[in-house]
Amino acid sequence: MRSASPPQISSGKHQFRPSVIWVVVVLIFGGGNFISADPVPVDFSTDVQPIFEKLSAEDRETLLTWLEQGGELPAEFGHHRPSDSLLHGEALFEFEIAPLLAHHCLECHDMSRREGGLDLSRKISAFRGGDSGTAIEPGHRDESNLWDLVLHDDMPEDRPPLSADEKALLKRWIDEGAVWSIDWIDPAIYENEGGDSPWVRRLTVAEYIETVRSAADVDITAQAEKLLPPDLRADGFSNTAYNLNVDMGHVTAYAELAALIVAQLDLDAFTRRFHSKPKFTDKDMGVLIENLGMHLLRGPLTKEEVIAFRGISTTVASAGGSISEAVGFLTEAMLQSPRFIYRVEAQSDAGASARVNDYELASRLSYAIWGAPPDELLIAAAKAGELADPERLTNEVARLLEDPRAVSRSAQFITEWLDLNRMDSLRPNREKYPDWDPALAPDMRAETLAYFEEVVWTQRRPLADLLNAQVTFATPALAQHYGLDTDMTSTGLQRYDVSNEPSRGGLLTQGSVLTMGGDDASMVTRGLFVLHDLLRGVVKDPPPGLDTSPVPSSPGQSQRIIAEERVAAAACGGCHEKFEPLAFGLEQFDGLGAFHEKDVFGNILREDGEVLFPGTTKPQSFENTAELMDLLAASDRVAETLTWKLAQYVMGRPLGARDAIEIKQIHATAQANGGTYQSLIAAVATSAMMAK
Repeated sequence: MRSASPPQISSGKHQFRPSVIWVVVVLIFGGGNFISADPVPVDFSTDVQPIFEKLSAEDRETLLTWLEQGGELPAEFGHHRPSDSLLHGEALFEFEIAPLLAHHCLECHDMSRREGGLDLSRKISAFRGGDSGTAIEPGHRDESNLWDLVLHDDMPEDRPPLSADEKALLKRWIDEGAVWSIDWIDPAIYENEGGDSPWVRRLTVAEYIETVRSAADVDITAQAEKLLPPDLRADGFSNTAYNLNVDMGHVTAYAELAALIVAQLDLDAFTRRFHSKPKFTDKDMGVLIENLGMHLLRGPLTKEEVIAFRGISTTVASAGGSISEAVGFLTEAMLQSPRFIYRVEAQSDAGASARVNDYELASRLSYAIWGAPPDELLIAAAKAGELADPERLTNEVARLLEDPRAVSRSAQFITEWLDLNRMDSLRPNREKYPDWDPALAPDMRAETLAYFEEVVWTQRRPLADLLNAQVTFATPALAQHYGLDTDMTSTGLQRYDVSNEPSRGGLLTQGSVLTMGGDDASMVTRGLFVLHDLLRGVVKDPPPGLDTSPVPSSPGQSQRIIAEERVAAAACGGCHEKFEPLAFGLEQFDGLGAFHEKDVFGNILREDGEVLFPGTTKPQSFENTAELMDLLAASDRVAETLTWKLAQYVMGRPLGARDAIEIKQIHATAQANGGTYQSLIAAVATSAMMAK
């Protein structure tokens, strides 16, 4: 079946993908009777559409929940599914028109920009029209300015025009009455399609190291980081499955590392973990291989796999080798197996919504929470089929969260989200920053990690409190760089109460984040970070050929004044007004995070401004940096963004419209339990998304 345009969430009302309509068809015609060698003739307009439109909100919710929790129609329905031309009313708007408007129109015609006085993100404003008159006249496309502009490729401006199919959809929607069934079109929902989880996913370097440590009790960190190619970031994280490729560098490194790992094992003791007194008999070696495979490969071996590995032990026995030597070769082979290097899941004939098996779920849970393989208790629960029980699953998740590895995994998340590894290559301009001490870069990274652990694990505060918690950690040198009172004779990270330091408090006031603006403390870069990573806002790339070179400060021209000029410029302001003002409250921090009231040219630096949260029409003002941090920490949008970010990291793939319903449920569950990191991880781990 062709992938449908995905659902979105708005004001608590669910939007449905077309397969839900087929659930209605099944209910009408009686499931099994409908699936037959001879397709049942169904006229969508007369047989299905009226029932679809008459469904109550409760009935829609029931159908949606069933579908999202694993309900799926057999592939046999593929040739029965109605084409886009058979969608009408709410279905047409929700599956086709809303995504079309999000992709092509809202860049210029949303609540914040309203070019030509037109806002197409909400029904009332869209139907009211703009400066040129009525944009959408239901049932009369000839009286709809929107259709006229689209028809003649005058809209969108400076972007590719709508395709013929898209124009046909818009035309039919207007002709049929322009049904509009949601309150607000959130463009972020449509950034990606989302949906299916990858069934094969290579371990990241960090996961590989922790997997070896957990499975073999060998620390291979130094060698792995030296031999393995680094993982590259994609969609904001370096654990994104589609980007975890394997080349010959990986193959060679895995072989070398496997030999190094086995060389560090006490093979006699290691062997006894899987068989007390093994012999070179088919029975004994079969048991040993099965137990060793279960441990290293995170699930039971197939009969064919046991036979293949048995060939190794037979070869060793034929050459006069010992049991320990056989186990060494078996271990070395398993460490290079795709089942060790990858997290491999079986592809089910039942479709992408089928539930993963218990062993696969155990691995998903342990790598989500620990970044490591399942332990014996989790494997035992999987073997017993207990992870399908919600109460047992909840208890296992709680147990995993109490392990120190959960703290380490959370540190990997914050490192990835904020790209803290870039601190390793921080090289500021020596002419501009002659007093820069390179040792401050790792200090800044350590500050953020210690701060995260304090807020998330020691105090167990809501995750959004990372934006304004009044504490930080700094070495004496970093404290001096920040202008904090410090004892220069002390060593290491020290805890600082910054409640009386108006310029400090929260992630955005830490050097590890502020340095992303570069030497010139770019408001573009800082503002885009706030927009994308805290507000889940959407802004498209600048048109080709546009000069995006940063403008340096000069006498009378601070970075804020330069930014305000860009925002006011006709060529730039439409996009820049969405993100640059978000950085106004950070102007007093230079490119290395030091605080100043004036720049080197004597320009007075400001910290006041306004922030417009996506989905709102009225900007909220702030007088200083602290007030901006408080606004962000209290924002529902920020809390939702953190949910999306952590869920994306756990799932290892970009999230999109097909995930929106489940993410909303996850967010609600986490917030009801305090909005902490622990509650959010638990909500993801026990969700339908995790199990399918």
